[in-house]
Amino acid sequence: GEVREVVLPDGTRLVLGPASAIDVQFDDDQRLVLLRAGEVFITTAPSPRPFRVQSRQGVFHALGTRFSLRQCDDGNCQLAVLEGTVQVQPDHGAGARVEAGQGATVSRDTVQPTAAVTDRSIAWVKGLLVADGTRLDELIAELGRYRRGVLRCAPEVAMLRVSGVLHLDNTDLALDNLAAALPIQVVRRTRYWVTVRAPA
Repeated sequence: GEVREVVLPDGTRLVLGPASAIDVQFDDDQRLVLLRAGEVFITTAPSPRPFRVQSRQGVFHALGTRFSLRQCDDGNCQLAVLEGTVQVQPDHGAGARVEAGQGATVSRDTVQPTAAVTDRSIAWVKGLLVADGTRLDELIAELGRYRRGVLRCAPEVAMLRVSGVLHLDNTDLALDNLAAALPIQVVRRTRYWVTVRAPA
Protein backbone atom coordinates (compact mmCIF):
# COMPACT_ATOMS: atom_id res chain seq x y z
CA GLY A 1 0.00 0.00 0.00
CA GLU A 2 2.98 2.33 0.12
CA VAL A 3 3.60 5.22 -2.29
CA ARG A 4 7.15 6.59 -2.24
CA GLU A 5 8.90 9.51 -3.92
CA VAL A 6 12.53 9.10 -4.98
CA VAL A 7 14.83 11.82 -6.33
CA LEU A 8 17.59 10.51 -8.61
CA PRO A 9 21.12 11.99 -8.70
CA ASP A 10 20.29 14.15 -11.75
CA GLY A 11 17.18 15.66 -10.12
CA THR A 12 14.66 13.42 -11.90
CA ARG A 13 11.70 12.69 -9.63
CA LEU A 14 10.06 9.28 -9.43
CA VAL A 15 6.89 8.36 -7.56
CA LEU A 16 6.56 4.61 -7.02
CA GLY A 17 3.12 3.07 -6.64
CA PRO A 18 2.28 0.13 -4.34
CA ALA A 19 4.20 -3.14 -4.81
CA SER A 20 6.62 -1.45 -7.22
CA ALA A 21 10.33 -2.03 -7.77
CA ILE A 22 12.98 -0.33 -9.90
CA ASP A 23 16.71 -0.49 -10.50
CA VAL A 24 18.67 2.60 -11.54
CA GLN A 25 21.73 2.55 -13.77
CA PHE A 26 23.37 5.96 -14.25
CA ASP A 27 26.78 6.54 -15.83
CA ASP A 28 28.52 9.15 -17.99
CA ASP A 29 26.55 8.13 -21.09
CA GLN A 30 23.05 7.23 -19.98
CA ARG A 31 20.27 7.42 -17.41
CA LEU A 32 18.45 4.08 -17.28
CA VAL A 33 15.62 2.98 -15.00
CA LEU A 34 14.63 -0.70 -14.99
CA LEU A 35 10.95 -1.10 -14.09
CA ARG A 36 10.82 -4.48 -12.35
CA ALA A 37 7.23 -4.37 -11.08
CA GLY A 38 4.32 -2.06 -10.40
CA GLU A 39 3.91 1.56 -11.41
CA VAL A 40 6.06 4.67 -11.59
CA PHE A 41 5.40 8.32 -12.39
CA ILE A 42 8.47 10.14 -13.73
CA THR A 43 9.32 13.82 -14.07
CA THR A 44 12.62 13.95 -15.94
CA ALA A 45 15.31 16.54 -15.23
CA PRO A 46 17.17 18.24 -18.11
CA SER A 47 20.44 16.52 -19.05
CA PRO A 48 22.49 15.87 -22.19
CA ARG A 49 22.36 12.17 -21.32
CA PRO A 50 19.33 10.27 -22.64
CA PHE A 51 16.74 9.07 -20.14
CA ARG A 52 15.28 5.62 -20.79
CA VAL A 53 13.04 3.18 -18.95
CA GLN A 54 13.33 -0.54 -19.65
CA SER A 55 10.26 -2.68 -18.95
CA ARG A 56 9.49 -6.31 -19.74
CA GLN A 57 7.92 -5.12 -23.01
CA GLY A 58 10.59 -2.81 -24.38
CA VAL A 59 12.33 0.55 -24.00
CA PHE A 60 10.75 3.97 -23.36
CA HIS A 61 12.95 6.94 -24.36
CA ALA A 62 11.77 10.08 -22.59
CA LEU A 63 12.07 13.46 -24.31
CA GLY A 64 11.53 16.19 -21.69
CA THR A 65 8.58 14.51 -20.06
CA ARG A 66 6.20 13.78 -17.27
CA PHE A 67 4.83 10.28 -17.81
CA SER A 68 3.74 7.14 -16.03
CA LEU A 69 4.32 3.46 -16.71
CA ARG A 70 2.45 0.54 -15.18
CA GLN A 71 3.18 -3.18 -15.52
CA CYS A 72 -0.28 -4.73 -15.87
CA ASP A 73 -1.42 -8.19 -14.84
CA ASP A 74 -2.22 -9.03 -18.49
CA GLY A 75 1.47 -8.84 -19.43
CA ASN A 76 1.26 -5.40 -21.07
CA CYS A 77 2.64 -2.06 -19.96
CA GLN A 78 0.37 0.99 -19.75
CA LEU A 79 1.92 4.34 -20.75
CA ALA A 80 0.42 7.77 -20.06
CA VAL A 81 2.25 10.91 -21.25
CA LEU A 82 1.39 14.20 -19.51
CA GLU A 83 4.15 16.39 -20.99
CA GLY A 84 6.70 16.04 -23.77
CA THR A 85 7.12 12.90 -25.84
CA VAL A 86 8.04 9.28 -25.20
CA GLN A 87 9.56 7.18 -27.97
CA VAL A 88 8.49 3.56 -27.46
CA GLN A 89 10.43 0.62 -28.85
CA PRO A 90 8.83 -2.78 -28.19
CA ASP A 91 11.17 -5.77 -28.04
CA HIS A 92 9.78 -7.34 -31.22
CA GLY A 93 7.85 -4.69 -33.13
CA ALA A 94 7.79 -1.28 -34.74
CA GLY A 95 8.42 1.75 -32.54
CA ALA A 96 6.06 4.67 -32.02
CA ARG A 97 6.07 8.20 -30.61
CA VAL A 98 3.52 8.98 -27.91
CA GLU A 99 2.88 12.69 -27.42
CA ALA A 100 1.58 14.69 -24.46
CA GLY A 101 -2.06 13.90 -23.73
CA GLN A 102 -1.81 10.45 -25.29
CA GLY A 103 -1.61 6.98 -23.81
CA ALA A 104 -0.64 3.56 -25.13
CA THR A 105 -0.82 -0.09 -24.24
CA VAL A 106 2.55 -1.65 -25.01
CA SER A 107 3.22 -5.35 -25.52
CA ARG A 108 6.48 -6.94 -26.66
CA ASP A 109 5.15 -6.71 -30.24
CA THR A 110 2.89 -3.66 -30.54
CA VAL A 111 2.10 -0.13 -29.38
CA GLN A 112 -1.68 0.41 -29.29
CA PRO A 113 -3.08 3.94 -28.69
CA THR A 114 -5.51 4.32 -25.80
CA ALA A 115 -7.89 7.02 -24.60
CA ALA A 116 -6.68 10.59 -24.10
CA VAL A 117 -4.64 11.16 -20.95
CA THR A 118 -5.35 13.82 -18.31
CA ASP A 119 -4.09 14.53 -14.81
CA ARG A 120 -6.81 12.12 -13.65
CA SER A 121 -4.60 9.32 -15.00
CA ILE A 122 -2.04 10.03 -12.30
CA ALA A 123 -4.42 11.00 -9.48
CA TRP A 124 -2.84 8.21 -7.39
CA VAL A 125 0.32 10.34 -7.13
CA LYS A 126 -1.78 12.83 -5.11
CA GLY A 127 -3.38 10.07 -3.04
CA LEU A 128 -6.65 9.98 -4.99
CA LEU A 129 -8.53 7.32 -6.92
CA VAL A 130 -10.91 8.78 -9.52
CA ALA A 131 -13.85 6.72 -10.76
CA ASP A 132 -15.95 7.71 -13.76
CA GLY A 133 -18.60 5.07 -14.31
CA THR A 134 -16.08 2.43 -13.21
CA ARG A 135 -17.25 -1.11 -12.47
CA LEU A 136 -17.22 -1.81 -8.74
CA ASP A 137 -15.06 -4.94 -9.04
CA GLU A 138 -12.42 -2.97 -10.98
CA LEU A 139 -12.51 -0.16 -8.42
CA ILE A 140 -12.20 -2.60 -5.51
CA ALA A 141 -9.26 -4.33 -7.21
CA GLU A 142 -7.49 -0.98 -7.60
CA LEU A 143 -8.30 0.09 -4.04
CA GLY A 144 -6.89 -3.22 -2.83
CA ARG A 145 -3.44 -2.25 -4.14
CA TYR A 146 -3.31 0.47 -1.48
CA ARG A 147 -3.97 -1.68 1.60
CA ARG A 148 -2.66 -4.81 3.23
CA GLY A 149 -4.51 -8.09 3.22
CA VAL A 150 -7.32 -9.38 1.02
CA LEU A 151 -10.05 -7.13 -0.39
CA ARG A 152 -12.66 -8.95 -2.47
CA CYS A 153 -15.75 -7.97 -4.43
CA ALA A 154 -18.63 -10.47 -4.62
CA PRO A 155 -19.90 -11.29 -8.13
CA GLU A 156 -23.46 -10.11 -7.39
CA VAL A 157 -22.34 -6.48 -6.99
CA ALA A 158 -19.40 -6.50 -9.40
CA MET A 159 -21.32 -4.76 -12.22
CA LEU A 160 -22.40 -1.74 -10.17
CA ARG A 161 -21.00 1.51 -11.58
CA VAL A 162 -19.19 4.09 -9.47
CA SER A 163 -18.36 7.75 -10.08
CA GLY A 164 -16.48 9.87 -7.57
CA VAL A 165 -13.16 10.45 -5.85
CA LEU A 166 -11.77 8.22 -3.11
CA HIS A 167 -8.86 9.06 -0.79
CA LEU A 168 -6.18 6.39 -0.81
CA ASP A 169 -4.65 7.36 2.52
CA ASN A 170 -7.68 5.88 4.33
CA THR A 171 -9.03 2.90 2.40
CA ASP A 172 -11.39 1.89 5.23
CA LEU A 173 -13.11 5.27 5.01
CA ALA A 174 -13.22 4.90 1.21
CA LEU A 175 -15.01 1.56 1.63
CA ASP A 176 -17.46 3.08 4.11
CA ASN A 177 -18.21 5.91 1.65
CA LEU A 178 -18.90 3.36 -1.08
CA ALA A 179 -21.27 1.49 1.26
CA ALA A 180 -23.13 4.74 2.00
CA ALA A 181 -23.61 5.49 -1.70
CA LEU A 182 -24.30 2.02 -3.13
CA PRO A 183 -26.49 -0.98 -2.26
CA ILE A 184 -23.53 -2.91 -0.85
CA GLN A 185 -22.25 -4.15 2.50
CA VAL A 186 -18.63 -4.14 3.63
CA VAL A 187 -17.93 -7.26 5.71
CA ARG A 188 -14.74 -7.13 7.78
CA ARG A 189 -13.78 -10.57 9.10
CA THR A 190 -10.52 -8.98 10.24
CA ARG A 191 -8.86 -5.73 9.16
CA TYR A 192 -6.91 -7.82 6.64
CA TRP A 193 -9.84 -9.84 5.23
CA VAL A 194 -12.60 -7.67 3.78
CA THR A 195 -15.41 -8.50 1.36
CA VAL A 196 -17.75 -6.14 -0.48
CA ARG A 197 -21.06 -7.88 -1.14
CA ALA A 198 -24.81 -7.37 -1.45
CA PRO A 199 -26.61 -6.44 1.80
CA ALA A 200 -27.60 -9.44 3.89
